[in-house]
Amino acid sequence: MPEPIDVRRMSAKDFAALGLFDIAFVKPVTSGGEANYEIHTADGQLVADAPSWDAAVSLIRENEMEAARIH
Repeated sequence: MPEPIDVRRMSAKDFAALGLFDIAFVKPVTSGGEANYEIHTADGQLVADAPSWDAAVSLIRENEMEAARIH
């Protein structure tokens, strides 16, 4: 069984990388008056965009990751 992680001792870099290969974040944005959904990795890097929430989630799941919403 892996050792539990003490998040109080994690560096900012380690904390940002937590879930890097497991979770992608979807952020609704408006550009030029049109709604769009940006997909970001756990460390904040923009990796793709999609025309709808459902399309963003489908793209994330095709890459064997779970989606989380950014407000």
